[in-house]
Amino acid sequence: QAAGVADRHAALEFSASDNSFILQDFNSPHGTFVNSCQVQNAAVRVSPGDILSFGTAGASFQLVVDGAAQVGLGMPGKG
Repeated sequence: QAAGVADRHAALEFSASDNSFILQDFNSPHGTFVNSCQVQNAAVRVSPGDILSFGTAGASFQLVVDGAAQVGLGMPGKG
């Protein structure tokens, strides 16, 4: 909860088909930002290292992905 952040503001989803993340803004009144570029009522692909922020006074978050956690490649065999 922060000033300028709506209850249903945005969603971050993983797309297994191309192993990427999609950030969807739900037409939030104060916008969603990726690397200081506003996303309004749209979906954009985001990459590890991108800076995501929500609303005019919202906190910023850096997208960090564990390189070992590749979806769809199976789990390495254990001992």
